[in-house]
Amino acid sequence: MLPPGYTARPLEFDESGGLPDGPDVDLAYAVTCAADIALLGRPDDTREARRFGLTSLDAVREEHRLVLDSSGAPVGLLMVERDPEIRAVFLEPYAVPGHAALLVPLLRLGLEAAQRVRGEGEWRVDTAAWAQDHDAVAAITETGFTPKRRFWTMTADVSGLAHEDPEPPAGVTRSVAATDEERRILHRVDQESFADHFDFAPHPYEDWMPWFTDRRDARPDTWWIAWLDGEPVGLCMADDRKADDGRGYIRTLGVVPQARGRGIATWLLRSAFAQAAREGRTGVSLGVDSENPTGAVRLYEKAGMRAEQVVDMFSQPL
Repeated sequence: MLPPGYTARPLEFDESGGLPDGPDVDLAYAVTCAADIALLGRPDDTREARRFGLTSLDAVREEHRLVLDSSGAPVGLLMVERDPEIRAVFLEPYAVPGHAALLVPLLRLGLEAAQRVRGEGEWRVDTAAWAQDHDAVAAITETGFTPKRRFWTMTADVSGLAHEDPEPPAGVTRSVAATDEERRILHRVDQESFADHFDFAPHPYEDWMPWFTDRRDARPDTWWIAWLDGEPVGLCMADDRKADDGRGYIRTLGVVPQARGRGIATWLLRSAFAQAAREGRTGVSLGVDSENPTGAVRLYEKAGMRAEQVVDMFSQPL
């Protein structure tokens, strides 16, 4: 299926500090870095963020493929994830500059993998591409995918901002979720906050929490619960996946429906800005659905964030 001169093999992982890792993570990261730099001028993520993506609970490790050219150099990568809660398989194909001919074969390998790992019932396969990546969009279209949704990475410049936290809205306080009991509160607030969002499916605590704990760039000190008159109503959780670029990154930010419109989300966001400024970061980024029904995009824009990168999602049924 690959063009002549290329070979594909599964990735291998070793244990390092209790986490899956190893030399193949370096090879995979080299491929994604080269692809990102060609389009964005810099790597989009740290090595640790890539390692986590390759080995998370949703990752189908045996279906990942590393592509080598005739000299043995890594030039392509296919990552496969599976989410049984929404009955979807997600494919991430990468090719270094000059090897765009790999993208269609990688997607076809991914579609075969999706058939192997799908469950019962109606499933779909999703993929995504930077909006300006014309080679990837063409390959995605050629392999039968159709546009589904557009997401943005939004960024705020926090250099020069005050280091003090903003004043909270009336009746609102904040705490750090340090214990298992408190993190279960985070989970409950997250599930309530995003229940009306696109493609949401509830995930049990045991599947949800590893998305934040099983990574070396986790920032438990920024796992905040917002309380309104003693009731948990909001959350904000950050990590260091953009640390190589001098930015903070907000993994999730939400407020339960009954507490919206009180300025809680804006306060949490500006508190994250202040935290990043205290740490000497130049910016704070987050990802958002461009059609978010809660008005998140307008909220972020009012707080000074601007769309920096555009990712288009595509889908097809299995």
